[in-house]
Amino acid sequence: MIIVMKTTASKEDVEKVSGSVEKLGLRVNVVNGATQSVIGIIGDTTKVDPESIEVDPAVEKVMHVSELYKLANRAFHPEDSVI
Repeated sequence: MIIVMKTTASKEDVEKVSGSVEKLGLRVNVVNGATQSVIGIIGDTTKVDPESIEVDPAVEKVMHVSELYKLANRAFHPEDSVI
């Protein structure tokens, strides 16, 4: 699951949202871009209600990641694996 923050979201807003997800026992990976921050949620996202996150005024949208095997998938790793 990915949480896209609004461009107006402050560092404190990002920390608040990521902290609320961490309280559910999930790990977060925050990516701070030039204009926007994105929070990646790692773990069993069935514990997360996307609507409860989207009501935060600093959150733009919440998206489920539908690609399977993200670390081995060609969409994320286009080169051949060498074993």
